[in-house]
Amino acid sequence: MESNDQRYRVRQVRHRGGQISYWIFSSDGELDHDSMRVLASYGTASQQTYAFSLVDHLNWLHINGIQPRSVTFDDLRRYMNALTNEGAEIFVPWRRADQRPLGASSACNVATVVKAFYMSLLKSGKVREDLVCRLDAPASRTQRGTFVQRNPLAPKRTSRRPRVVTDATVQALFEPGILRSARDVMIVTWLHDTGIRVGGLCGLRFTDLHLVADHPCGQHRYPHIHVVGRNDNPNGARAKIPGALSRVQRSPEGHVIDGVIRAVSDDMISTFHAYLLDEYRPVQHFIGHQQALVHTGGRTPGAALTTAGVRGMLRRAGERAALSTRVTPHAFRHKAASDFYAATDFNAEEVAEEFGWSRPEMVTELYGKSASSSVLVHLGRHWAATARPSTERDLVPDRK
Repeated sequence: MESNDQRYRVRQVRHRGGQISYWIFSSDGELDHDSMRVLASYGTASQQTYAFSLVDHLNWLHINGIQPRSVTFDDLRRYMNALTNEGAEIFVPWRRADQRPLGASSACNVATVVKAFYMSLLKSGKVREDLVCRLDAPASRTQRGTFVQRNPLAPKRTSRRPRVVTDATVQALFEPGILRSARDVMIVTWLHDTGIRVGGLCGLRFTDLHLVADHPCGQHRYPHIHVVGRNDNPNGARAKIPGALSRVQRSPEGHVIDGVIRAVSDDMISTFHAYLLDEYRPVQHFIGHQQALVHTGGRTPGAALTTAGVRGMLRRAGERAALSTRVTPHAFRHKAASDFYAATDFNAEEVAEEFGWSRPEMVTELYGKSASSSVLVHLGRHWAATARPSTERDLVPDRK
């Protein structure tokens, strides 16, 4: 359905204190209070995602002439199936023809906010009680012994296969002439060594960079950075941070503290200073913000670099290197996390803490429940104690 048929739209609302909210408005400019009560419970980064998911559902209701109080559980299942192209689309099409079906991860986001929307309507009596009973599924116990609330609207997750950038690809990017500036070398180095999300990278300010040992912030002995959540970056970049760490905190001396604290490598520090000396300082007189990464030329020198700018740089570098696959910023995160997962003997809790995931289960879901070295030792003893075939020792792989 074309945009002029969409009754509801998401608008960015900037509050007096600088905070940004994403609310849903009708075509005549009226705020939808039912959706606002749901969206207000999320931080800005999640709120934006959920607002666009919920506005799609409200437009589905509007186009099909359905009131929330009459929606059944089967209606919602058919809606979710239509989003993922898993079932016959019985209702009137409400999405544009060029919109592709949602994947499992995106559909889970929709299921989360749609369930929250109808659960919130229970107090006002605007929803069927039998629908709430179906949505309010009992919690189930995980293998770790914790209880997780399942969402009956969410599609079954298939095994996720993260796109990991290879060592050969990284080496190809570092070949002479592929990365055209010191800033681009710094970006690839920082993405590779930390696995930082691109929103967190572009959101870094100079006050977040504690690139000396024993920094006065007192939170890390070695050089490090603080990845913190901000809603007022001029480039619109936002770090995805767990709720308890999402606000900017400062020490009594004024140093940025908390957030997700990430150690930095020597190469990260050296490439940062090369960028600072060779490219940042020549355009410093254009700069009126605190972001560390800026445009160093073109029509907007000194402007804060956006996440789209980083993606475009990687795309062009990949074309110059004649790479067969597209390189994305998140592929570096998958490489760094999977490498660190193996280096820690597959300690999911340590990886989750270092990379800023809220639950260790997210690590095992992405990178598998790999056997630790202690398990392999026991397996080796078991194999050695049993009957063995005659083998050519030269054909045995090196497990080190």
